[in-house]
Amino acid sequence: MKHFFALLAFVGMMLPPVLNAEEADNSASALRPGDVLNITVFRMPELCQEVQIGEDGTFAFPMCDYIQAGGKTPKQVAVDLTEELGKQINSPQVSIFVSHWAKRTVYLLGEINASMSLELPTYGSMTALQAISAAGGFTESADLNNVAILRRNPKDKRLIQRFTLDVSALVDRHSGGDTFVLQPEDTILVPKAPPVYIAGEVRNTGSFFIDTQRPPLCSEFVTRVGGLLDKADAGNILIVRKGEDGVRMRLPVSLQLVGPGQYENDLTIEPGDYILVNSAREIYVLGEVEKPGPLVVGPNKTITASQAIALAGGYTKLAKKSGVTLIRGSEVTILNLKNIYNSGDKLGQDVTLQNGDILFVPESIW
Repeated sequence: MKHFFALLAFVGMMLPPVLNAEEADNSASALRPGDVLNITVFRMPELCQEVQIGEDGTFAFPMCDYIQAGGKTPKQVAVDLTEELGKQINSPQVSIFVSHWAKRTVYLLGEINASMSLELPTYGSMTALQAISAAGGFTESADLNNVAILRRNPKDKRLIQRFTLDVSALVDRHSGGDTFVLQPEDTILVPKAPPVYIAGEVRNTGSFFIDTQRPPLCSEFVTRVGGLLDKADAGNILIVRKGEDGVRMRLPVSLQLVGPGQYENDLTIEPGDYILVNSAREIYVLGEVEKPGPLVVGPNKTITASQAIALAGGYTKLAKKSGVTLIRGSEVTILNLKNIYNSGDKLGQDVTLQNGDILFVPESIW
């Protein structure tokens, strides 16, 4: 599933808090190494020529040594050149236009559907969202909380400046939308989010990626993977999560306590979580029943002693219905289940069973 969110820039270290569109446009459209300038000096054909801006942002010109052009507009360079020529020529008239623009490239790496390089428009601008859209958008595994733009420091190319981007702008109607304007040689980096792992009594186990901008609740994620199996214990789900200190925490979740509109007992899933859905402890029906053995009670279901015996195939002909033994932990209780529905006094004997209970139906000697 692709995510197309607008990008609202929050500036990283060593950068001013906001880049407005005008500053970004000026920087993106400024002259750069490789640009070719056509220079005309009125009534002085010997000074009319084409020059290419060098790697240091300058070009050589007769009578002026080197002129700084990098980072400036053609109009600004014309003013500087006019001032230099004016030291030796009376009232020179200089005009400059760009005959060839060098490439202005930005790069997209990481969890984008097509990692690639893009050329910025010669005139106008391109925002981060536009570039990501042109590359096909985010992949399903993109970590939308850590999208960044890397930019070389214009004063020291060895230093890399990092812009951290908030990609929730499209969701938030109060945001300014996509305001981050790219500059040449920017690199958009989209990291991969850790998947969520789920195992145990669910229909589909394995690793899955979640929307890091809108992480699901545990109940929502379990539904996404197909729901719980019949033998799952909805009240015994465990989330293992790595804390900020690197130590893994155990977070128990009971979906038995979650109902419509009641999410206080639910937990939000985070990237990298491990979810384990445990099996329900079984109820055992043994002795004089047709199908002795374990019974699995589905999530949010309860059964009574007589219902458990019915699920086990019912009594055999030798069963002693008045002496059924209930073993619950260290407690032993004798139940009289003979004709319980014919007497209101006996209904209390048909107890509700708990996970782990053992029912034993003895043999009647009469």
